[in-house]
Amino acid sequence: MKKVEKFSIGYHIVRLWINFSFKHIFYRRTEIRGRQKFKSNDPLLFAPNHQNALMDALVFVTTLPQQPIFLARADIFNSKFITRLLNYIKMMPVYRIRDGYENLQKNQEVFDRCTEILRSGNSICMFPEGNHGDKRFFRPLKKGLARIAFEAENQCDFKLGLKIVPTGIDYSSYENVRGRLTVSYADPITITDLKDLYHQDPQKAMKELNNRIRIKIEPHMIEIPWEDIYYMVMDLRVIYGKRFRELHHLPSKTLFDKFDGDKAMIRAIGTLRETNPDDITMLNSQVMEYWKLLKKHNFRDHIPASAPYSILRLLWNSFVLAIGFPFHLYALINNYHLFRIPAMLSRKLFKDPQFRATGAYAMSMALMMPVSYGLQTLIVGLIFKTWWIWLAYFFTLLPFGVYMLHYMFENRKWRSRIRFNFMLLKKTPDAARILNLRKEIISKMDQLTLNHRQNPK
Repeated sequence: MKKVEKFSIGYHIVRLWINFSFKHIFYRRTEIRGRQKFKSNDPLLFAPNHQNALMDALVFVTTLPQQPIFLARADIFNSKFITRLLNYIKMMPVYRIRDGYENLQKNQEVFDRCTEILRSGNSICMFPEGNHGDKRFFRPLKKGLARIAFEAENQCDFKLGLKIVPTGIDYSSYENVRGRLTVSYADPITITDLKDLYHQDPQKAMKELNNRIRIKIEPHMIEIPWEDIYYMVMDLRVIYGKRFRELHHLPSKTLFDKFDGDKAMIRAIGTLRETNPDDITMLNSQVMEYWKLLKKHNFRDHIPASAPYSILRLLWNSFVLAIGFPFHLYALINNYHLFRIPAMLSRKLFKDPQFRATGAYAMSMALMMPVSYGLQTLIVGLIFKTWWIWLAYFFTLLPFGVYMLHYMFENRKWRSRIRFNFMLLKKTPDAARILNLRKEIISKMDQLTLNHRQNPK
């Protein structure tokens, strides 16, 4: 098996672009905390939650100074070319029962390689849930990560100093470009104290490690374990999250302020689900009805949140968009094929929403953008034959691509505001119902959460 842990100059160069495009273009804002809890040259085994396909792997490619090795399901290593490509980006296969019992024996070779990698001071990332899920809760853990950890330590008589780092990842949206991303590293776990237990009962020791990972990661990820109110809680993060932080005097400056506020709100809802089940059932119905009405009319929560809109505000929005349109047109001509077409293709190619972001990012920024910008600049250079013109053109391409996306977002907001105002003027029942429902939801949450704060369980 190829030595994927060997430092690669080519990989390092490619990663510079991936690091920039992932954290500053595809995602509008990325915040990381806890990276000071471990040293880069320690033998590290990262254990993150897994919700967004290969985007989760790119989190570690772009937030760690070292070149981590990833373990991925074996069925994607389906040809020599793909295998070489995946090895180049430092991925190794792990075999499952569905890959055939005869292939399961190959896992021992993989695990032995993992031990070599960790003993050499390199890091490995493995998703302990085994596959990705579309909901924000930590699913039952497989034994693969625990087995690797114990085999590595056992071969060194539990003197390796291995650190398992549970990591929480949260996205504002799984598939939308210019979303927000938080990455939170927990305190590392060591297993030297489990040496005797492992020698007596390996299965029990691995179960104990998985329990420790679960306990450690919970504060670092959004955890909504209630299936009956899952979507209500997700919607309340949008509808009520800011209001909750205001009422409870919580900060709102950073993404982690929002994250911590959401965690506090979710804990309160969990308690209220036990103490006030009828109120939560009624609230769930209201939130479901509200969200269905928004979806019916293609609105987002921020539209009724600030409605109605004054004529002056709408005129000002129109003026700003009109002034910015020539710049948007220039951006559209040069960037539409890079930002919008990959997103549309990804939606058609992948039924699983978690793979759409991966597809869009790979097509747009990892492949098409460097090639297209180079060709576009070459064409402009051949036409104008003046170095400063093609150089200026080249350096405007990416900023204007980002500008194009924001112009589209603002244009959509402007059109939605006008439509909602028009519905209010026409006294459309749905518009009035949307506003009333939102007020009722806010009022109900105010009452429930304030009562909960004054009379905690």
